[in-house]
Amino acid sequence: MTRYRLKGTSGAVLNRVYPLDGRLLFGRSEDCDVRIDDSEVAPHHAEIWVDPEHRVRLRDLGHGASLVNGRPVSECELASGDEVRIGSCRWLLQAPGLRPQRILTDTAARPARRHYWPWLLLVALGLAAALAWFNGWLPVGP
Repeated sequence: MTRYRLKGTSGAVLNRVYPLDGRLLFGRSEDCDVRIDDSEVAPHHAEIWVDPEHRVRLRDLGHGASLVNGRPVSECELASGDEVRIGSCRWLLQAPGLRPQRILTDTAARPARRHYWPWLLLVALGLAAALAWFNGWLPVGP
């Protein structure tokens, strides 16, 4: 079984890691697993859990202010790399051993290709102009 975890990426939960062993309750209340001291967050705001089929699920508890990848949700399935936002806090869902599909696409994971030809063209044009001037091929005045 893959062990999921949430890693805080902003707000008061920055760099905190929350393993998803069962259910995590998010909110302002003292009895929440992840307490968020934010006026925009309800006492019991949302919950995230791993279902019997090992899928990670999120349920907004009726407040409509839980965002997944920037979109409001009432209930949804999460995948590795999804961003969850509640109030001013954000988390990244991680599955150790799995590449986050929404963060590291094939394009993002590939090293950047450097383009040297614009610089080579500029140097070649500069050398050609210097050579032409040195040999008197360029007019020098009216």
